[in-house]
Parts: sequence; structure tokens; C-alpha cells
Amino acid sequence: MVGERTGFFAGSVNIGILLGETGAILIDSGLDTQNAKKLKKGLDEIGQKLVAIVQTHAHADHFGGNAYLLGQFPDAVVYAPELEEAMIRNPLLEPIYLGMGASPLKELKNKFLLAESSRVDHILPSQGTITIDGMELELLALPGHSYNQIGIAAEGICYAADSFFGEETLKKHKLPFLVDARETLHSLAKLQATNYEGYLPGHGSFETSVDAVLEANIRCHKELLDRIEALYSTEATLEEGLMHICNQLEIKLDNLSGYVLFRTAFMGYLVGLLQEERISYRFVDNQLRFSSTRLS
Repeated sequence: MVGERTGFFAGSVNIGILLGETGAILIDSGLDTQNAKKLKKGLDEIGQKLVAIVQTHAHADHFGGNAYLLGQFPDAVVYAPELEEAMIRNPLLEPIYLGMGASPLKELKNKFLLAESSRVDHILPSQGTITIDGMELELLALPGHSYNQIGIAAEGICYAADSFFGEETLKKHKLPFLVDARETLHSLAKLQATNYEGYLPGHGSFETSVDAVLEANIRCHKELLDRIEALYSTEATLEEGLMHICNQLEIKLDNLSGYVLFRTAFMGYLVGLLQEERISYRFVDNQLRFSSTRLS
């Protein structure tokens, strides 16, 4: 616990916990049944029943524990943001969009990309406040990592989902997953303007001051935008650009799951550059080709 009624279960995916008037509210539920069983054990140890799950976004590692937990606590209520809730109810949508809309191959139907389906009882707005079991939650629109990701703030603690990553996570992944680099930077700027007592990312350490880690995230994304812009000083396709950035960052693509994740992230940076008119595209010989508008 980091406050009287606020805390978290630490892990490869951090899970927030709020103590309401009649039970516990979880913020996300982790990857799968194995993780969910640990959450159930933790709730049992502190004598709390589960009354609600609040989803920050619809990636499998953040809602994959729902099915087991709802089996154990059938009266628990699930909240999720608009659009994200559609993927939680229909998790096949995640490998579908990662596969660019095509029917996903079996290699993409693994627990990291395809969670068990979960009901969603209430759709959350992107911002505002909501009261759940006597706890007032502030909703923060933090898109970029996913389409309609939200953060949750309660009693001075900000559960920031994957709007930023711990510095070790940044170093590990090298090309962080996102769908829109520009929105990601806007969300980071929004967090810089806050002054909560503590911040918990989905992946990384709990922080009482996030100035350094937010700057590290901003620097990482801006450096990647500059690198990718420079790659297109000579006109090239998306696949050629992806190959070059992976070579530069010493990322090895040797399985389909990794490939679609890095390709989506790479396209998320291209989207940011296109929005800022730093690159443009055209079709040549039936190929979609990108080039820098400033460095060509």
C-alpha cells in the first residue's frame, strides 16, 4: 500500500488496487489466469473481495486476468473506456489489427496477443470523475500507446497505465509499442503538468517524482522520430524502414508476434511524422514509399 486506500501488486505488469467501502477495486488484471490467481491470493490475504475492475486499455497483458477473476467474483463490475471495451469483449480484434486487418494466423493467437474475452458492464468517458464503491476516481485521457487509453487518479496516486515506461523497460524494448507517437508525446506533456503524490506505470517502478522518467520517455520518442525521419532521407518503403531501424537498434525480428508488434510501433512513429508533415508518401510502381520532406 502506498496510501491508506491505494496500493498496487507489483509485477511485469503492475496492477493497481483501491480499497472501496465494501471491497477492492483493481486497475487492470494482468496477463492471464496464472497472474489472476496471484491477485486472488493477494485479495484473500488482505480480506478483500473484488467489487470492480477498471481497465486502462485493451491490450492482452492488461485484461487477460479478467475471465478468471470474474469467475471467482461474479458480482464484480467491469469498467473500460470506449473503443477499448470493444476489444476486451472481442479480444480477437487485437491480433486482427496487429495483422493489418487480415484474419490472424495461428502464431498470433497466443496469450500475449489474444486474451480470454471479458464482459464490460460500464463504458468510461476519456476524462472526468466517477465514483465506484465510495472511491472517487479521476479519469485521465492518455492515448498514444493505445487508441483510447486512460489513466486513473485516486487519493493523490496516478495509475498511468502504459502512457510512460520505466527506464529499464525503455532500454529493453528499444522501439516502444505505440499506435501514435504524437499522441504519446501529448499524453506525456499532460502528465508533466500534474503533481500527484505518486505515479505507477504499467511497466516499471512506482515513483513519487516522475520528472526524470517522463523526460527519458520524451527523449526516447523524439530520438526515434528523428532517426526514422533520417532513414527516409532516401525514399523507401515501410518494410525497408522497419528493417533499417531494427538494424540500428539491434532488434532481431525472428517470430511473427515480435514482427507485428514492432511493425505497428514503427507505423505509429510514421503516423506522428506524417501528422507533423516531416515525411510524405507517394505510390511508385505499386509500392507505398515514404520520404522526408526536410532531409531529402
